[in-house]
Amino acid sequence: MHVAVEAGRLRRDRRGIGRLVRNLVAEMARQRPALAITLHAPRADHAVLRAELAPRAPGLADRLAFAPPGALPRSRASLAWYPWATLPWRTPDVPLVVSVHDLAPMLQLDHRWWKVAKRLKYRWRFGQTVRRAAAVLTLSEFSRAEILRRLPADPQRVHVTLLAADDLPLDVPEDTAPLVRAGVDGPFFLTVGGQEGRKNLRTLYTAMARLAAEGCAVPLVQCGPGLGPDARRLAPHAPWLRHVGFVSDAQLVTLYRRATALVYPSRYEGFGLPVLEAMAAGGRVICADASSLPEVAGAAALTFPWPDAEALAERMRQLLASPGVGAALAAAGPPQAARFAWAHTATATLAVFDAVGRRN
Repeated sequence: MHVAVEAGRLRRDRRGIGRLVRNLVAEMARQRPALAITLHAPRADHAVLRAELAPRAPGLADRLAFAPPGALPRSRASLAWYPWATLPWRTPDVPLVVSVHDLAPMLQLDHRWWKVAKRLKYRWRFGQTVRRAAAVLTLSEFSRAEILRRLPADPQRVHVTLLAADDLPLDVPEDTAPLVRAGVDGPFFLTVGGQEGRKNLRTLYTAMARLAAEGCAVPLVQCGPGLGPDARRLAPHAPWLRHVGFVSDAQLVTLYRRATALVYPSRYEGFGLPVLEAMAAGGRVICADASSLPEVAGAAALTFPWPDAEALAERMRQLLASPGVGAALAAAGPPQAARFAWAHTATATLAVFDAVGRRN
């Protein structure tokens, strides 16, 4: 089998979809010694991506080829995989497989008026994509149900291929540099990721403000992109908010392990990888009981209804007051995370590729 991969953003996408592609390319090559892969990426990225990917699997260097994105419509591969959610107009005359991770871009999760045009655009693009694809890969049973409910998708062509976190480096030396920069030396809560409306950080900020009003001095360490509008308005009046920006994998593992809990209040997730990462690292997790998060967290996290700031504050108080609860969560996390592995993701993905090849 020869798989062409649309990889125009792979070099600069270090986490998220880029992490998925890197792990799947390596694991699929490991499982299928005869598999050939062509990454369609800008020419300036070819050498960098080859040096990064080739050592990840035995013999991959000899089976990994590169071509510019403009050559993809002329591909003669067995199939073409588009990991970044939508299909362009010009596609090769081979079976198309696309990964649709969640439908957040087309949903009314951000009520700013200027987002209306963007939502309509994505609704149309997602609709066209699932009509044209021979197969759609998605990250959870929740996302599969959303695709089938909201888009003209054939149920036989929509497949769940779960994510994993077993590539997170857990044996690296502890790196507390972000905590030192933030002036944190003691208990803290942690939040990781973007700050768009669906991440529901307002509920977390409200819960933190309630704890602070009760005399709790435990800060919230926030890592990821720069402060969003809500956090910028709040920051001058919230000494408990400590933003540390992007962190390395070693620093992230340290934060997961040292935090009183990762708090993940998102109302809408295709998967929710930080929850899995924190559990894999032996950290404690509080997350919303919404969308895909119960699938990922299982019984290894404390949960709350996503709009309920008081329920979230109570879960946070519970962890601060009861070390035994935190210890139980830390013990339950790694076994739950171990249920998800990139090897399983690759096996499921290859099964879809095989089925698509047989149909065509």
